[in-house]
Amino acid sequence: MRYELYYSPGACSMAIHVLLNELGQEVDLLKADISSATKDPQLEKVNPRGQVPVLVENGKALREGGAIAVYLCDKHSTALLPKEGWARAQALQWLMFANASLHVGYSKAMFIKKTEGSEKQLEKALDAIQTMWDEIESQLENHGGGYICGKDITVGDILITVIANWGFLPRDFKFGSLTKTLLKTVSTRPAYQQALQAESVEYKAAA
Repeated sequence: MRYELYYSPGACSMAIHVLLNELGQEVDLLKADISSATKDPQLEKVNPRGQVPVLVENGKALREGGAIAVYLCDKHSTALLPKEGWARAQALQWLMFANASLHVGYSKAMFIKKTEGSEKQLEKALDAIQTMWDEIESQLENHGGGYICGKDITVGDILITVIANWGFLPRDFKFGSLTKTLLKTVSTRPAYQQALQAESVEYKAAA
């Protein structure tokens, strides 16, 4: 079978694109316009909110990146998401951190920027994002592994690597040395490189 993935180049949907490549799954990529100035009628058919990613399987649409990632990992039985116990809980924790904390932090800052909020509000939002990148560095230091959960890559590493490349905010965030190594390791994987090429995205965060 083939999946359909509604995506926007370099957006959070890239994590699902990379994951599908890692799993060796065939996918039809459907580029969507998610700009606030326009509405994409094809995207709105499968997600009235006009957001990506949306995964379509046998005519059924699944939204929300975290849910899609868990579904695909469970269905295709991959080490990217352990099956049970503490290892699974840790992998889910960092996937949700990337999806519901780090991603939301960027979204909040972008909203303040677009709506011309106060400089103080924007700086506070940007500081919060930097704090989360510092937390990632601390996690890598504390367990001594090359990935967010230890010595093995999990799906959370992929989403963290995608978000790190977002450059639409008026600050260059400081990544620690271990974080930079993580970003380089993940972004140079064949599955990631394949997604970058297909979406015509240049990866700069690991430089």
